[in-house]
Amino acid sequence: MVNKQTFSSKAINSLNNFMLFAKFVNMSEDLYRIDDLFSNEESKEKYQEAWFELEIINALALSEWEEQGRPADWNTQWESKYKMEASDLVSELISTLK
Repeated sequence: MVNKQTFSSKAINSLNNFMLFAKFVNMSEDLYRIDDLFSNEESKEKYQEAWFELEIINALALSEWEEQGRPADWNTQWESKYKMEASDLVSELISTLK
C-alpha cells in the first residue's frame, strides 16, 4: 500500500536522475484511483492535472535524450533544462495527497 510518506520519498528521489524520474512518472500514473490517498475529488483532479504536466516534462526529456543518442550521462541536461520545473510539479503532486 502506498502512503504519502513513501510516495513523497520516491517522488523527491526521482528528481536526482532523469531515468528515475521516468520510472516515477510511470509508477504514479494511476495512483489517483486509490481513494485513501485523497481527501476529496478536487484533490484527485489536481493530482491528475499535475501528473499530466509531469508526463509532458518526462516525454520532452526522454525525447531529447533519445535525439542525442541516449548518452549514458545525461544528468547535466536534465538538471539544467527540466529538473526545476519537475521539482515544482512534484511538490504540487505531493500536496494533493492527504
